Amino acid sequence: MVRVISWRRYVAGVEHAAAAEAAATKFSAAPSVGFDLLEANGRPDDLSALLRHTGAAIESPERYFEPDTPVEFTQDRDSITFKSPIASGAANDVARARLYEARHRERAVILLHHWNAEAGAYHAFARLLAASGIACLQLSLPYHHERKTPGVGFARELVCENLGLTIRSNRQAILDARTRLAWLERQGFRRLGIIGVSVGSSIGSIVAALDSRVSAAVLILMADDFAEVVWTGSATAHVKSSLERRFAFEEVQAAWAVISPATYAQRLSRRLNHALIISGRHDAVFIPQSTRRYVGRLSTHGLTPAWIRFGCGHYTLRLFPYSVLTVMNTINFLRRQL
Repeated sequence: MVRVISWRRYVAGVEHAAAAEAAATKFSAAPSVGFDLLEANGRPDDLSALLRHTGAAIESPERYFEPDTPVEFTQDRDSITFKSPIASGAANDVARARLYEARHRERAVILLHHWNAEAGAYHAFARLLAASGIACLQLSLPYHHERKTPGVGFARELVCENLGLTIRSNRQAILDARTRLAWLERQGFRRLGIIGVSVGSSIGSIVAALDSRVSAAVLILMADDFAEVVWTGSATAHVKSSLERRFAFEEVQAAWAVISPATYAQRLSRRLNHALIISGRHDAVFIPQSTRRYVGRLSTHGLTPAWIRFGCGHYTLRLFPYSVLTVMNTINFLRRQL
């Protein structure tokens, strides 16, 4: 018992220190609706119009998250670039991915990283996937790596106090991922899956719910509701402190329902036969109740995912042995199901 308590205290200490270090680079501005970022002629502060916009999107998500025109790709060895389906006239317009080739072009996964991940953070993971016979295409999410806004030290736009900007950025990530699935299909891959980590899991779950090319999903550090994560998580306290000065939680939740995994859980359950969820029992970024609710939601609709819970938190999943176990379980699951 003493050892268990000591380990929990250690995990809590590491989690707190990691959250504090990450918070040092984050900032927020004044809360805003940002409807003009979703519709060109929209009034920036029109919350009612934004809610109508997102409500219509939820009614027809296949259309809302479908690229309007075919995308042209440029490949230079293992680097693939393309013009993102959503353009804002900035560095973020050019989307990038790196392909880790397996011996045979048969099965492949798209890997969606966590918020503010460093460019090489998933290199070893992707190489192990490729070595196991599963090609991996790692996508740089909007506003990350070369897509980062100059002068901003983190990927602020993906999760921020501007409701419309957050929706647009996550929609862009979903569209980017779907265009990558199309590219993989054109390259001859026939068995496709998706891996998401943290916010990558949120994005990946929506892609898997809407895109028939995805036959298996691994969601590492997963939560049910986008707004709830922002309101309760240690990584987004700066966003919450800004939003709550102007909006009630229920308003934010309604606005961000269009990018919340919970909204598409029934579609995911109907589409997929196989999913793996990995979470930490002491997660203070995606609180365990939110993960449990999402798993229950999937099960209610007919998909019972494999669910692995480790004795760690959000940041400490990267520590040994959890990092190794996560990779091993992911590879074993995908080799069985893809």
